[in-house]
Amino acid sequence: MESRWRAVAFTMRRPASTAQHVAQSTESDATLMGGPYRVGPWPGLTPTGGLILLGCAILLGAVTAVVGNPRRALPDLPILAVTTLVALLLGTSIVRAPGAASAICGAYLMPRTLLSLVAPGLEPPPLLLVPALAFDLALWVRGADLARLAHVLPRRGHVWRKRPRPIERRLDWWRATLAGGVYGLVLSVAEPPFAMLYGAEPARWSPADIGLAGSLAVVGCGLVALSLSARGTAS
Repeated sequence: MESRWRAVAFTMRRPASTAQHVAQSTESDATLMGGPYRVGPWPGLTPTGGLILLGCAILLGAVTAVVGNPRRALPDLPILAVTTLVALLLGTSIVRAPGAASAICGAYLMPRTLLSLVAPGLEPPPLLLVPALAFDLALWVRGADLARLAHVLPRRGHVWRKRPRPIERRLDWWRATLAGGVYGLVLSVAEPPFAMLYGAEPARWSPADIGLAGSLAVVGCGLVALSLSARGTAS
């Protein structure tokens, strides 16, 4: 009888501890999402944060207008990769929100693509969205995110699932360098077929030139990401 009363008392105390755990995790989430640029659950942004992303999208449009679409592998492809990454890195380092690079790229590509459809003489913009998505994944995804996929799978029986703990996402210099290299690599793979599809001379896109341009793009983007992340950490 005494053991049963202990079990009942433990069961009655458990909801209070669960509620306390939920309150603590909610408070932790609010702390992580706070600041002058982010508010609420993902992808909530303050008006200031949204304006910063729009400003970086305008900067990205200005950069691509000056650099232009790549006509050959060397030196156009590394230049395009390094210069376009700067705008994405600026917005990401300031707002510090997952998906900021993809949001900047999408805010630029949507009106730019519509403009190219209205004006047939205007070339379509370069393929930047897929590299931006790869950049965000390399920068923000953690091992705990992959572990949470197990909670999506159905389970047999009624099993109480614990609330997952908030994931700490820090912009470490090595992760920023890796994400920059991934951006340069994906852009080097996706852009050459697209350029040749729209009339670029295949002789200027030889496999040897593409390989060398891709290597330079990976190294250059990694160094740029390392430089900007180091400055953001120092400040």
